[in-house]
Amino acid sequence: MQESVMISVILPVYNVENYLRECLDSLINQDYQNFEVIAVNDGSTDHSLSILKEYESKFSNFILVNQENKGLSEARNAGIPYVTGKYIYFLDSDDFILPNTFSNLCQLAEENNLDLIKFDAAPFSEIPEKTNLTDFRSSDILKKDMLYTRETFAKSIIKKFMPPVWLYFIKSSIIKENNLTFKKGILHEDELFTIQLLEHCNRIMYDPNTYFQRRYRPNSIMTSSLNSNKKSFDSIIEIIKIFNDLQKSLDKNSDYYKLVENRKNALYTTLYFYKIDNKRPRIPKNLPAKLDFVTLMRQIKRVYFYKNI
Repeated sequence: MQESVMISVILPVYNVENYLRECLDSLINQDYQNFEVIAVNDGSTDHSLSILKEYESKFSNFILVNQENKGLSEARNAGIPYVTGKYIYFLDSDDFILPNTFSNLCQLAEENNLDLIKFDAAPFSEIPEKTNLTDFRSSDILKKDMLYTRETFAKSIIKKFMPPVWLYFIKSSIIKENNLTFKKGILHEDELFTIQLLEHCNRIMYDPNTYFQRRYRPNSIMTSSLNSNKKSFDSIIEIIKIFNDLQKSLDKNSDYYKLVENRKNALYTTLYFYKIDNKRPRIPKNLPAKLDFVTLMRQIKRVYFYKNI
């Protein structure tokens, strides 16, 4: 009898021919091999598709999905219907993970019946002048071996929330039963998705290992100047509106509500720093009420003096 798949890795791929082999090799070299790879080629125009086909035979469970270029959100969404594993992991194809990632995370999740695991990442840069790398460690706010509820987790991370989905190991049923998907056509999709995911997680733990190796490379979205990008500006406005609607169904005294409020305020603050075509864009009047001056200044101070807000 064939063993059921434990982990489904959703791997969106778009023009990453220089990094894709290293990413795929990090999966091949996992200590724990009971996983499937769902690779979604999002209309790559380089040799990424050829590399995926080259590696297809090296995996016992490999699904290749081809689609025209639709963006990261829709590439990830395209992989979700193929998931058969008990857990989902979203891996970016220009980064890679350490060999003990799946063995450790799967064991922790199984032993504690977890909905979610937050772990850390180690950033490295291929851009010589980029030295201010993001700190993805949560050891200053989260405790190893502690079981968190949604409320206790939200309270712990409110001042240092980390949205990247590749920092989380997720029980598949949480995504499937709640019909969670990434918002189409926006940037900062993880900012929205991870908050929506947390709403439904009640058994959460933290693993301080830096399993994820985060690459900063030239010409990526993360290293581009988003505060001069109209799509980025419009995406933040859309996310603020969704957060505002979400809060209508929440208990205002809950720590999860306060986390959503904090993220909404932080995003609102970033809008004041946008300058598109040397002009500051107008913030729509139908957004939630603007922050009072004291709160705004506090948020700006956090942006400058804390790497993760």
